[in-house]
Amino acid sequence: MEYVCRSTDEIEEYQRVSSHVGKGLASIQKELHRMKVATKTQVENIAIKREVIHWIVEGSCYMQCCPSFANATFTGLSSGAGDDAQEDGTLSTETDKAPDFLVALRPHAAWEKTPVKLFCTVDGHPRPIVKWYKGGKPVDPLSAPGKYKIESKYGVHSLIISRCTNILTCVVLVFSSVPHLTVIHHSKLEITMLDRFGVSFGTEGGSISLVCTMVVVPDLPNVPPLAQWYRDDKLLKAGKLAEIKVGGGAATLTLPLLAKDDEGLYTLRMWTKDGTTEHSAYLFVKDAAPSVAGAPGAPISIKAFDINSDYVLVAWKPPNTTNEAAITGYFVDKRESGSATWSQCNDSPVRICKYPVHGLKVGHAYHFRVRAVNSAGISRPSRESDKVTALDPAERERLQVIKLDGKHEVVIKDDDLEGYVTLPGEPTDMHASEIFKSYIVLSWKPPSPRGRAPLWYIIEKSVSGTGAWQRINTAVKLQSPRYPVFDLEAGKKYQFRVYSENLYGASEASKPTDPIEKVDEHGVPSAPGQVVATRNTKSSVFVQWDPPKHPNHLMGYYIDASLVGSKTWAPCNHKPYKFVVHGLTPGETYVFRVQAVNVYGLSDESQESTPIAVEPALTTPSAPHGITMLSCDGASMIIAWNSPKHGGGSKINAYYVDKRDADSLAWKEVNSAPTKTRTYRVDGLTEGTFYEFKVQAGNLAGVGVPSAPSTPLKCEAWTSALPGPAYDLAFREVRGDSLVILWKAPVYTGASAVTGYIVEMAKKGHHYHPLNEEAIGHCYLQVTGLEAGAEYTFKVKAVNAEGVGKASQTSEPVVAKALPGTQEIQCGVDEDTGDIFLSFEACEISETSNFAWSKNYKEISDCPRVAIETKGKHSKLTFVNPDVSDLGAFSVHVTDTEGVSASHTLTEDALNTMLELSYNIRHPIVPLKHQLNYEVLEKGHVRFWLQCLKMSPAVTYRFIVNDKEVTSSDSHKISHDVNTGVIQMTVDHFSKASEATYTVQIHDGRAKNQSSLVLVGDVFKAALKEAEFQRSEHIRKQGPHFAEYLSYHVDDDCTVLLVCKVTNTFSRTLNSTFFLQFSRKDQGHYKAKLSDDRGKDTSILSVGVVVTSLPLLFLSGSSASELVLQCTPEGIRLQCYMKYYTEEIRTAWLHKDSKISSSEKMRIAGTAEMAWMQIREPSEKEKGHYSIQIMDATKSHTRTFDLSGQGYDYMTTMVGGLPDVVTIMEQKTLSLTCTVWGDPSPEVTWFKNENEVVSTEHAKITLEANKFASLTITAVTSEDSGKYSINVRNKYGGEFVEITVSVYKNKPHLSPLLSSPVILSFYFPHLSPHLLIVFLLRRDLFSHLPITLDDTDFCMAQYPFGILLKDVLRTC
Repeated sequence: MEYVCRSTDEIEEYQRVSSHVGKGLASIQKELHRMKVATKTQVENIAIKREVIHWIVEGSCYMQCCPSFANATFTGLSSGAGDDAQEDGTLSTETDKAPDFLVALRPHAAWEKTPVKLFCTVDGHPRPIVKWYKGGKPVDPLSAPGKYKIESKYGVHSLIISRCTNILTCVVLVFSSVPHLTVIHHSKLEITMLDRFGVSFGTEGGSISLVCTMVVVPDLPNVPPLAQWYRDDKLLKAGKLAEIKVGGGAATLTLPLLAKDDEGLYTLRMWTKDGTTEHSAYLFVKDAAPSVAGAPGAPISIKAFDINSDYVLVAWKPPNTTNEAAITGYFVDKRESGSATWSQCNDSPVRICKYPVHGLKVGHAYHFRVRAVNSAGISRPSRESDKVTALDPAERERLQVIKLDGKHEVVIKDDDLEGYVTLPGEPTDMHASEIFKSYIVLSWKPPSPRGRAPLWYIIEKSVSGTGAWQRINTAVKLQSPRYPVFDLEAGKKYQFRVYSENLYGASEASKPTDPIEKVDEHGVPSAPGQVVATRNTKSSVFVQWDPPKHPNHLMGYYIDASLVGSKTWAPCNHKPYKFVVHGLTPGETYVFRVQAVNVYGLSDESQESTPIAVEPALTTPSAPHGITMLSCDGASMIIAWNSPKHGGGSKINAYYVDKRDADSLAWKEVNSAPTKTRTYRVDGLTEGTFYEFKVQAGNLAGVGVPSAPSTPLKCEAWTSALPGPAYDLAFREVRGDSLVILWKAPVYTGASAVTGYIVEMAKKGHHYHPLNEEAIGHCYLQVTGLEAGAEYTFKVKAVNAEGVGKASQTSEPVVAKALPGTQEIQCGVDEDTGDIFLSFEACEISETSNFAWSKNYKEISDCPRVAIETKGKHSKLTFVNPDVSDLGAFSVHVTDTEGVSASHTLTEDALNTMLELSYNIRHPIVPLKHQLNYEVLEKGHVRFWLQCLKMSPAVTYRFIVNDKEVTSSDSHKISHDVNTGVIQMTVDHFSKASEATYTVQIHDGRAKNQSSLVLVGDVFKAALKEAEFQRSEHIRKQGPHFAEYLSYHVDDDCTVLLVCKVTNTFSRTLNSTFFLQFSRKDQGHYKAKLSDDRGKDTSILSVGVVVTSLPLLFLSGSSASELVLQCTPEGIRLQCYMKYYTEEIRTAWLHKDSKISSSEKMRIAGTAEMAWMQIREPSEKEKGHYSIQIMDATKSHTRTFDLSGQGYDYMTTMVGGLPDVVTIMEQKTLSLTCTVWGDPSPEVTWFKNENEVVSTEHAKITLEANKFASLTITAVTSEDSGKYSINVRNKYGGEFVEITVSVYKNKPHLSPLLSSPVILSFYFPHLSPHLLIVFLLRRDLFSHLPITLDDTDFCMAQYPFGILLKDVLRTC
């Protein structure tokens, strides 16, 4: 035992503290520590502010005295004068003292790459300034970040060297400081990092920001902290690809356009008064979606090397490929700086990750990019390279600087010292600097002397051993001592030599190279060796492997991961280096493989690693916390504590408690045997003594660090009537707007039993307020209405009959935010067994996790009413014979996680619904999609059918008709289809005897069902009628029949078409169309009959005049043209053309708005295509405005003509006397004569087939008395057939008439009849007597008629009905 001897003052202080129960010793110590820190911070801030004041005051005075320094920037050592200045700015009267080493530096010996700390103590006034030197040069921590750290506290100065490399000599220079102009350096700031950026994931083309918040003391707006960002230990500079911001309590790095080149370890390094503080985390960038499915990812790390005046070597790293096809090559693109146009450098893909680009323009700047190619397509382009300028690297080496009189410098070239040289020397050291199967690169040294004239090179090659040399750069003037050669034959060795040439001539050839053959010297690396994966964190794994036996200029490695049991591999990195694999799913099991990478591509995959579950590395647990006293009887205490925040990856199985008197420094072990609970009774205490306790937790890795000592707890018997504090506050089901808080009942209940609890809550920065006005009787409460993302704390007070007891210890802060991937409990019924269950899938688990199920937040132990099954991340609670006693709130939480939990309230309605479903599953029925139904088929057969939702191949069924089972036979065909679930019975002959009740009984495993159809009475009669109709239809269609019955259609030209469609003829389907013009006399019944030796069919169409006239009226009125004037021998005719016109159409003619009636003077009539009015011998009174009104069923249409102009004074041209069609036999004389009239006399022109006819002996044109125009053709032949026309015209108008002339032979030849004619007959009832018109499908009978017969053997008449009838009768 260790005793402590105290002074009188210490004893008095202890007694004073002990007597003050409300404030313990630990509280005083904590308060003193806080006051010390605050005082130190305040003193340092005052010192810094004083330096700023001196800088402003003295700087302004100094710049007034020395204006030449007004624009200078001073960075010097910190002044100590400000530290001795009083608040009013006056200087202290303390005597100045020269600097002196109280403790000098001493020699140190250290192992290489181990840290060393050098100390010295300096005294002096004003405060001396200390500066460290190494080898005579000042030590600058900024020059080697992380290596040097300089500290200065209370006169003790230290230099910390993190990694010693060689013998180090350090010198400390001490200066006496005097007031001078200074600035606040970044190293004077105290910086504490708060929220730090973690492992981040991005996608190509996207953007991401890495943010670290901090507290800066003092926070001066003019002195922002110095923040430096590094990627893989390389300092980043602000630019278009990296935006760096510092200020406002945060340092931010924004990458606005991500590429895989941005992947790596990012480090933020801040300079503080204690040296540097830094934080690092990985950023991973995955491939963007390819432009073509299956295309590879973009190459990375594009760089240009060996830059010359017209040549550059571009190199890159291949992308990682997991599920894509292998890469077959790469395309290299270039663009000039300032231009947005890219041009492809290589015509065919290059297979290696290097490519020499030549033919560049001297002095021009270029960027390069690369695209990968595989069998699926071309990848997205890589990020472009940095800008490179095509310049001769040896140009600077040929410059010399000569000093004259020690003052002036003259720059000359080596060419100026060579004298007057015309022909250059020969190049030297010609060799192949790059040798691959795709190409080789030739390199040499420039000639010396080279002359002042511009120089270029000529290269020749020779197949080794032949002695025949051939120039290979005939079209290119080489200006660089580099040249790529591509077109070499495989398997041959070549030698090369080079000439120098300028305008004076060429040099001698260089020495030939050794024989060179284009081969790949190495190839891809061999596969890496054994892969070992070990635990790291709950979402990452550390992967290690043996290097490949043949690295072949290794660039790095690619790592792939796959879930165990899955054959899908995913890339873990996109830059080839080894690292920790992040972003894995906690609790899942993975395997890993590795590929080595070099310039030739990717090696074979390594063997897979041993499967590993993603769990944190196994460590000892962190310290417990929140030690509190639950009860005390004067001789013992019951204490409790909270679990460690980190369990160390293993279940905590032991707690160890230590105690000590508050006035003692020695700790005593309380329990030698570990306790597994978080409460413990400590016996053997002395009443009235203060005790402190600490607790350690243990797991498989060992015993963790002890907790902080508790506050001093006085051993004093509790006699209060009020209850003690609740304890062990915990949270479940934390979501964005709600959570559930749980606690344990107090150990000390007071004078009566605890009846309830009051829960108080406080949002961060707010006061506590009660959540429930009346005490609740259970130890849990669901809290709703929270603000998402806000932080809350809670307290619980127990209540008994005497009042409200002491509040519990404040809970840990909890943020209203759900864990990523959180899922809720699912309630359902097993489709196979009918069991009612609750299931939960955790978003994360650990190796030691357990699923703890509770009902009304009381843990379910061995309960016979439920069965719990857990597998992996999934847990299932199944009810055994559930009833109303199982109603309530069921919850589950997963131990050793960050609070994974969920709940579900089982209500009576939900339970009844699931019980019904469970009964149906346990007593299954075959589910029907359609009940038993019937349909009548084409031949009059009747099909009875039903459809099941699902059916197994083992299904059985039977049809019952009027209580008698029917089996499958020729008359009753029974079948089923498992895929569609259809069961059917087809009755071939459905008759009156088929009236019955039909039933189907189905058995499928344990499931069964039946469906019935009552087919009697009117329902049966309707089915029977339909069956008989379908049977007769089937018989009818055995012979020729109408596929479409007679119907009519009105065409655009107002022709009414009677249409029918005939099928099942000996030829093909017939479409028959007949054109008719209808009037009232044409209404009636039209019948078409069809027959042959196989059968017959009839079609009847009833056509009424209303049906036919209405559509024609609409067409007539809307199609009416404007009125036109036509001169005739009798006078003047006003004509209105329309598509269809009959006397039934209502029209009205008007003259000067007065209606005109038909008379000898003004005759009103019309034809099938127009309505007209004839004015005989017009006079002056017939002048004026004329109009015609055409009325249809809905509106009228008006057309007008003004007959008062100049055209009325003279008679216009008239033509008459010519037929429309002329048919004449060969060798006869044709005479076409007509009467023409007009004033003045008209001109007459004849045309044949639109060509003007010239009068000849064969065709003679005459015009007698300016009235009779004739065209006479003698001895006509078939060549005279055609379309003739006459055009008669004077200055007031004209007329144009067409005549069709047909010349036929004397004895026409008739073709034989077609085989198997079909008789198509039409009856026209309005003809008297009824006339049967027979159309025989014979091409010869209709060859000279206006009836066409196409390949489908139907006839179509193109003449009005009257002409068709006349021609057919004459032909027959």
